[in-house]
Amino acid sequence: MALPLLRLASSHNPHLSPSSPSFFSLPSPSRVTCSPRRTSGVLLLLLRREVSAFAALSSSAPAAPVEPAESSGAARTRLIAQNVPWTCTADDIRTLFSKHGTVVDVELSMYNSSRNRGLAFVTMALEEEALAALSHLNSYDLDGRVIKVEFARSVKKAPVVAEGPVPKYNVFVGNLTWRVRSRDLRELFNGSGNILSAEVIFQSNPRRSAGYGFVSFASKEEAEAAITTLSGRKLMGRRIRLVLSKDQAVDAENNVDTYEQSDEISDKVDSS
Repeated sequence: MALPLLRLASSHNPHLSPSSPSFFSLPSPSRVTCSPRRTSGVLLLLLRREVSAFAALSSSAPAAPVEPAESSGAARTRLIAQNVPWTCTADDIRTLFSKHGTVVDVELSMYNSSRNRGLAFVTMALEEEALAALSHLNSYDLDGRVIKVEFARSVKKAPVVAEGPVPKYNVFVGNLTWRVRSRDLRELFNGSGNILSAEVIFQSNPRRSAGYGFVSFASKEEAEAAITTLSGRKLMGRRIRLVLSKDQAVDAENNVDTYEQSDEISDKVDSS
């Protein structure tokens, strides 16, 4: 009995080809004649070899990559408060927000040592506490100012390259009338060199000018030239007094006691 050509192939595996082990040809009829029992044994042996070859090919196929599960978004616990009264301190903000949960951190943006910029960042311990603080404090009247509270946007900060301190030379400007503002100082000193900043100092309660300010220059030569040129000049009807200073806080402390005396003297000189 001649055996027909046996062809076993799986249509589900793309790796199989006519040259792969899954294709088998039985001996030609001219070579082999077998009994039915022996034919069944040959068929069984070929089937076993087919299964083994298919299993080997399946195990060698690359496994599909497993996609990582999406991580849940970070909890929103950082709030931003705007239009904060200038006289508020970090402790005042902490006390206000702690009524609605645990305050982890308070960042108060400062204009100078006694005045903030009206902006604060508050970090709460839990997202639920942050949401409660937002719900209760948005449009809240704080010392006569309506503050605005919302979730702070998380922004990826670029790496900051550490730089050395920028040297500046401060000129103390005394005997200012209460009407003088920072822009008036800048206009007066504009032609005197590279001005880094010009600021009139204000008292908090009540809020009014302290009668003095500071103008910062990039070099000592420019600061000294401004003192030589503008010392004794009248600004809004009063003669200003200029002194080169290294530390604003120390210079202000040394000059604040003499300000009232110089104020009275200037009024007498100007009226005479």
